[in-house]
Amino acid sequence: MTTTTSSYPVNPEAVQAMKQFLEALGLDLTALGMEKTPYRVAEAFGQFFSGLKENPDDEWAAPIISQTNGLVAVRNIRFQSMCEHHLLPFFGTAHIAYYPQDGRIAGFGHFARAVGVLARRPQLQERLTEDLCQSLCRGLQPKGVLVVVKATHLCLTMREGMAADADIVTAATSGCLQAGTKEYDQAWKLLMGDAGAGTILMKEEESWTP
Repeated sequence: MTTTTSSYPVNPEAVQAMKQFLEALGLDLTALGMEKTPYRVAEAFGQFFSGLKENPDDEWAAPIISQTNGLVAVRNIRFQSMCEHHLLPFFGTAHIAYYPQDGRIAGFGHFARAVGVLARRPQLQERLTEDLCQSLCRGLQPKGVLVVVKATHLCLTMREGMAADADIVTAATSGCLQAGTKEYDQAWKLLMGDAGAGTILMKEEESWTP
């Protein structure tokens, strides 16, 4: 059974589990004035993981038919997500380029909402990048897609002193925008320019766990 005081349901079992977790770490919640913290955390994570009940493919259900056949790019879509390894935030920007097929495009707000759905889950940056690419492929069936995600991971920057300024860049591609093609180089330059010094670059099939 769940209770609701906001737009996100709060599961009493989650509240109790968080209380036990904090107490197991040696915190006296009453003495510290943290009696409401377990509820607040359970409520917050209900929001953080609300994308589990949503489908990013819904954003492409009503495409616009246009005369467009050139490269379309949507840059700097900001997001926040939770790393599934440590339940610590990672945050950054998503960049999308695609070549429409038969003029099928989507309003730009749909791209931001699709990113939001995938970000509101326990997540890996590599998976977020690939899932966004595949969702766009299923929905608009474009000639090619390039998705680039650049993010800062607190599980890295908070725990590794030498990595305080590090960020992670992941990419996923399909169709005519596969890596190594002239079209890929054009799309990458449009989205990112130079990746920048100090950046950790990962392909979508790689994985990193601190």
